[in-house]
Amino acid sequence: MRLRINVGRMSRISVRDGRRVLLDTSRADIHSLPTSDPPPTNMARFTSEQLAFARTQTRYLGRAEAIAFLRTMDIKMSVGHWSAGDFCDRFAPPGYHSDDATFKGDFAAQCRRTHAAGVDAIEIHQSVFEKTLNGDVDWQAVERARDGHLAELGMRVTACNINTWSNPRFRLGGPCNPNPALRREALDEIMKGVEIAKSLKIPVLSVWPGSDGADYHFQIDYQQSLEWFTEALVAVNRECLQAGIKLAVEPKPYEPRELYMIIPTAAAAMLVAQRVNQACGGSNCGLTIDYGHQKMEGTTASTACDLAAYAGVPVHKFDINDARQGRNDQDCMFGTLSIPESVEYLFTTFVRDYRGYYSQDQFTYRDDPTRAMERSMVNFANLALKAVRVLEQRSALDKARAAGTGPDVLDIVSPILVG
Repeated sequence: MRLRINVGRMSRISVRDGRRVLLDTSRADIHSLPTSDPPPTNMARFTSEQLAFARTQTRYLGRAEAIAFLRTMDIKMSVGHWSAGDFCDRFAPPGYHSDDATFKGDFAAQCRRTHAAGVDAIEIHQSVFEKTLNGDVDWQAVERARDGHLAELGMRVTACNINTWSNPRFRLGGPCNPNPALRREALDEIMKGVEIAKSLKIPVLSVWPGSDGADYHFQIDYQQSLEWFTEALVAVNRECLQAGIKLAVEPKPYEPRELYMIIPTAAAAMLVAQRVNQACGGSNCGLTIDYGHQKMEGTTASTACDLAAYAGVPVHKFDINDARQGRNDQDCMFGTLSIPESVEYLFTTFVRDYRGYYSQDQFTYRDDPTRAMERSMVNFANLALKAVRVLEQRSALDKARAAGTGPDVLDIVSPILVG
């Protein structure tokens, strides 16, 4: 059965006291949509005390200074559990650390590596707590993690991601599988994530449609697949609303699908989130924006952040890494390939008053994952400090932008970026 949604009512963004407010309005009000928003009159993301502290940080931040900076500025970092484990690809299927008998790949070991890297929050997949891949939830394992190593390390789980692609029975898709029975099984997997999130008090459930999409032209009816995907998310969002859990959709252009994934762009994710929210009411369904996926798309995480604000769709989570423009999903350490873009991205998230987690989603195949996570955290803190400095120059930057030329803008930001 196809999802039918009344789109006779739309969303409008208003600005009140420098903050964006999502309003519900009828078609008759479309003519009154503002063409642009006035610049913010304050820097609500940080307090005056936090900004004063940032001004005292005049040198490169080492590990201890980076941790203190992020904590003082209330900039939250987490790590995807996979970034703390072993990595394999088609060139090294056994895993790049498979020759190290001391290297443990279980969730407890991933938590300990993350903690050793200086990060006290971690993300999971629902499959972390399944007895077998896409099997029953191991509730005793959930309890052991909650009351054991998570409590011991002082760590929390900040997001539950959904895996409906590793199991070969989902090779043709999860929520968009051509087999209705498998579509139902995929929905059941997402619902397991909701139950795990309830148990561990995880605030965000994030859906990345790994195997949903196409490898060849004519392979799928794209609109039909979008409807199937949206139907599933509507059902999930209703459960999330009852549990107080935010639902996020993560876009990616391609990979593992070769032609496109079902949600290939940030704009597509926003459209689907809007449809879900129209069906359920409210604005609980939002986005996970992955830095590298936007590079694959040929845009930036900064523009995706602004586009989401313009569309009135919340961003619930940012995945951080680095990549080269237009390449595959490289998932390099943050701040290693595109420093000006990274600073602009962080600046934009501060301007938009984002207060959620920035989660490391990196595949550092040949490196010690603990060292790689630590390096990303330190890079992130130093670039976040630069972004705060740009934020404090907002008035001068706005004047330079009004002039419209590159040199005028670079006169403001270059001393911060390269000085």
